[in-house]
Amino acid sequence: MTVLLTATWPSFGRIPNTIPEDQGIKTNGMVGFLLYFLLQLPFLCIPYTKVQYFFAFKSIIAPIIFLAVFGSTLHRAGGTISGSSVLTPSTVHGSVLAWSFFSNLNSVVGNCATLGLNISDFARYAKKPSNTNIQAIAIPFIFTIVGLLGIFTAAASEKVYGFVQWNPIFIIEDWSSNGSHSGRAASAFGAIGLIIVTLGINISANSISAANDLMSFCPKYINIRRGQLLAAFIGAWACVPWKILASAARFLAFLGGYTIFLGPMTAILITDYYITRRGNVSVPDMYDFHGIYRYSAKYATNWRAIAAMVVGFAPPLPGFINNIAISQEKDPKSIVSLGGQHLFAIGYIYSFAAAGVFYWAFMRFVPEQGSRIDHQVTGEEIVVANDERKRSISKV
Repeated sequence: MTVLLTATWPSFGRIPNTIPEDQGIKTNGMVGFLLYFLLQLPFLCIPYTKVQYFFAFKSIIAPIIFLAVFGSTLHRAGGTISGSSVLTPSTVHGSVLAWSFFSNLNSVVGNCATLGLNISDFARYAKKPSNTNIQAIAIPFIFTIVGLLGIFTAAASEKVYGFVQWNPIFIIEDWSSNGSHSGRAASAFGAIGLIIVTLGINISANSISAANDLMSFCPKYINIRRGQLLAAFIGAWACVPWKILASAARFLAFLGGYTIFLGPMTAILITDYYITRRGNVSVPDMYDFHGIYRYSAKYATNWRAIAAMVVGFAPPLPGFINNIAISQEKDPKSIVSLGGQHLFAIGYIYSFAAAGVFYWAFMRFVPEQGSRIDHQVTGEEIVVANDERKRSISKV
């Protein structure tokens, strides 16, 4: 949004800064962030059964923008990315190389972990279960292509700027640096494209999933729309995202770190459905506050899942905190042992495996029998009965 406003009104980029430098954002950037925040609110009010049309539009815009950023940077670099430090062979070997590999793998998994966990929020609307199978191929393929484009663009940017520019927003902003009308127009359209893309990502990967969780946590007061708005305020103003994006190191530290919370959630869901219950669940009871999945009359939760969750994220948590802390220092010094750093390097893998194994063990040796059934209850008969009742009412 800031790039769009600056390209349209160059004086916007010259607004005096009154925000301390250590906050990672300037005054004009904060104004742009506020306007973007206000812009997304109407999109959050669109029923998410109809937002698929916006997603389809975003899927057309996204590759155009990414290819434009890569193409323009590669052209300015002379059509080659050779000689970039990004592509320099590794100078470390042995265990150092292995743990570096796992650390970066953890960051890559973090990019997919969110969608891997909340894809059911959208897959539930598929006409049949097999309709979602294509995602097993499409998601890894698309994420790989986008990741490679990012690497190649960063490599080309080093020849253009003299350093590795990892943020595409700054590359789009630089298109208008010469002050020409064509450059400003390119920056403006590029910024509009990125706004569309980020709106789509924010709704699909963050907003709807968070709203579903908040609604489940407090269904008496929170519905989907309220949950989306609440998540928007928390994500925008409580999580201070401009600090996360202040540097590549900080961004990667966050991206690779928060997977220690997603891994246990994913593992518990998979273990519960496929191993513990073998697919025998009651859909109507999932929507019944006093159904079999209430577990406890007082706490309304399955303590086994909570315990497995803690076992999953607690051990690598010090490494996550340490990684965030050193990413903000010019002369970083680790406050966690080497073993703790290594455990965090495989944070997602460990948290997923540990939570899954412990949840299975809890349900196996300290079983919860009240929610166990020996067959699947889909609730289709309830849907049919409601449809017939609506038809009879309409005839009257």
